[in-house]
Amino acid sequence: MLEFLHPLTFILLLAPFLVAYLPLRYISRRSALRISFMEDIRSVQGNKEQSMGISRATLFQKLLLLLVWSLVVIALAKPQLIGEPIVKEISQREILVAVDLSGSMSTQDFKGKDGKNIDRLEAVKHVLSAFFEKRKGEKIGLILFGSAAFVQSPFTQDLDALNHLLSELQVGMAGPQTMIGDGIGLGVKMFREGNVTDRMLILMSDGDDTGSKIPPKTAAKLAAENDVKIYSIAMGDPKNAGEHPIDTETLKAIVSETKGKFYYAWNSEELVEIYDEIDKLTPKKVEELSYRPVRELYMYPLALGLLLMFLYTLGLMGKKEWGGRHE
Repeated sequence: MLEFLHPLTFILLLAPFLVAYLPLRYISRRSALRISFMEDIRSVQGNKEQSMGISRATLFQKLLLLLVWSLVVIALAKPQLIGEPIVKEISQREILVAVDLSGSMSTQDFKGKDGKNIDRLEAVKHVLSAFFEKRKGEKIGLILFGSAAFVQSPFTQDLDALNHLLSELQVGMAGPQTMIGDGIGLGVKMFREGNVTDRMLILMSDGDDTGSKIPPKTAAKLAAENDVKIYSIAMGDPKNAGEHPIDTETLKAIVSETKGKFYYAWNSEELVEIYDEIDKLTPKKVEELSYRPVRELYMYPLALGLLLMFLYTLGLMGKKEWGGRHE
């Protein structure tokens, strides 16, 4: 759509017509010699006649000047080509997923979609991948913890890169232990560096903390002070009392400090339902930024006016040179 930034400038189009009717003639008050035989003098001069005074513009020159003036006025009005509105959604929520990579996550007590047993980490990877695909426009970060906690991905909207990093996770790559408190502490630090107030931490673990530098309950209190809600998901069969049983008490204590919620998940379908419920509990807050691309067009009428004047001047110079050769 074509728009003009300064439409009132078009009033200047009337200027040439106003000037033509204004009393701007120059009247000389000096005495003048009136010659009654001017025709005789002109006949003697022949081809050497020189015209004195102001020469009148031809119709072509008047139209040319009017056209150039119109182009200048159009340029001053600043024409712009306005494109279609472009809407960008900016999420006002940050989601941080903390995944346990300790040795206990290799326990195959999780039911896959086909009913076969898979390890806990494999179940996490399948469900998180689908979860990320539904989070377009949101900022998601990924923390991994085992014997130590580290940031696998800072908050990003590049979900393809996030899924690629998720697919490369392996049990034990962060060490065999389970440092839940350290993972929560690192998550709180990441939230502090942002400016979003809606902060959600999804903690996926068997809850068996094995000696964090920051006790899980202390880390949870720190999260609560920074307005971070923790949703903990206990991975695996709650009836499992083998080598790596699920420590539900620790995970429940963490969420109680932050007014979050605790979930059990021991099959893929239930884990999907848990993520849907979390999304309903904390609906995504989105701020829409709309703008329309603007393309400036003032240079085109201005360039056309300059080109017309240049061609006219070039034509006058050629005419004079041609007339001089004939003389």
